[in-house]
Amino acid sequence: MSELNTNNEEKMATDKKAEIEDTEVVKPTSDLTTSSPEENNSDISQDEKATIEEKEKADASKKTKRLRDIVDYIEIFVFAVMFVIVLFSFCCRLCTVSGPSMNNTLIDGEKVIISDLFYTPKYGDIIVFHDTNTLNEPVVKRVIATEGETVSITYTSQTMTVTVTDKEGNSSVLVEDYIAYDGPTYAPNTYEVPEGMIFVMGDNRSHSMDSRHPDIGFVDERSILGRVLFRITPISKFGFVD
Repeated sequence: MSELNTNNEEKMATDKKAEIEDTEVVKPTSDLTTSSPEENNSDISQDEKATIEEKEKADASKKTKRLRDIVDYIEIFVFAVMFVIVLFSFCCRLCTVSGPSMNNTLIDGEKVIISDLFYTPKYGDIIVFHDTNTLNEPVVKRVIATEGETVSITYTSQTMTVTVTDKEGNSSVLVEDYIAYDGPTYAPNTYEVPEGMIFVMGDNRSHSMDSRHPDIGFVDERSILGRVLFRITPISKFGFVD
């Protein structure tokens, strides 16, 4: 009986030892594969930090480019303003047509650009000169003859005839399909253009105070402000002026 009890006790001890060994062998797999919460937080923080730094660099690059573009625009604007100032100071001027004497070529109120750069007056040019005799203001007219030439003008109720004789004695009747004429307002006359002077008339021949009028007379070439190059207003008629 005692041997049986002893055997039972040994068997129970052996079974208990085996259970303990099995328990020690089995370990949680989570310890082998899962990092601690502190390590996870550290990894996430580093990723977010890198993303933020990249975003800040991109924003800084955009701001730098925007600032560079603004500086470029300012430089272009300043250059354009300086160019216009230099252009209108030394090469060109802006003038406004006053009165009906150049109808229908130029109308009262239109704005034109003129230039005297390397200019020598010749027949057909539309010029602006400063009249110091009567009007004491810039006047726009068309050049009919230059120094040494002779101008002969006759009138009828329907037409006027302008004949120009050059220095060599060659005469030609001007073909002027651009003029406006509704009857004579001056007497027929012949004009010999002195040296350094020009003879001018308005295209609206019946309503123009020009070289035919004793208060205007011949125009000194030194008083010429420039030749009319083109019209800038109205916009619908923008372009070169003949």
